[in-house]
Amino acid sequence: MPLTWSAYADVVTPEAGRAVIVRVSHDPTADRAEIWVHAFVNGRMFAHMSAHPCPAIGSADTGNAHSRVQWDLAAGRLSAGVLAGETDRCEFGEGPIPLRVDLRWDTGGRAGSNLRGRDERLTRVSATLSLQGRGIDIEGWGHQHTQTQEQPRFAVPFSYLSLRGDGVGVVGLLAGKLRRGFGTLGETELTITDLQLDPPAERRSLVARHPTGELVGRFERRYRYWIPMGGRWRDGSVVSGELGGQAVSGVINDYAGPAG
Repeated sequence: MPLTWSAYADVVTPEAGRAVIVRVSHDPTADRAEIWVHAFVNGRMFAHMSAHPCPAIGSADTGNAHSRVQWDLAAGRLSAGVLAGETDRCEFGEGPIPLRVDLRWDTGGRAGSNLRGRDERLTRVSATLSLQGRGIDIEGWGHQHTQTQEQPRFAVPFSYLSLRGDGVGVVGLLAGKLRRGFGTLGETELTITDLQLDPPAERRSLVARHPTGELVGRFERRYRYWIPMGGRWRDGSVVSGELGGQAVSGVINDYAGPAG
């Protein structure tokens, strides 16, 4: 069966006042590559999504003269220069606002996987934004993953979370009977064997169970945004709160499944 490929990186400041998310994907069979860039800055949201012809496998860039993403994942680098709109509900196409994002991350960090073909990592990330002629630096904990998988994509409902702080972090996936993850608590690496997560709301709770106990978390949404997916809208949140009694921030994405 044909394979698709994607790479993702994000960073969220500790209080979740600023955040950046960049994703690029390749579907060679459909000759389609996609770029997603989202920036959250002091209460404002900027977004870009565009589709392009799929480059050759092994290429290190995707896009056109106006909207392009480039990467060196082994070196912990991902950059995007796009035309964005100021919106919480992004459609495919270019906007009027030039946005440049450069992300750099520690290629160490806590690595794991919640799906076959996906390599995920919790790590320190720094980003530099150029937005409307203004330079903005963002430092914090972040998440990077790459994924190779068989089609179809986005075929079932899911909730995906990446929450992290100086002393604790969890990456988790809830999809049907699958409720698992991995993380850290101090210097200890955790295997998450079960997850309970409240439905999407301004405030929600999480219980992440591991072989020697559980982590209880409570989070507040700082930004909410929407991405077209499977004929409907996927609900995305940038959050901050506490997990296991320690401060964390990060992202939670909720998808109700394809239309029909």
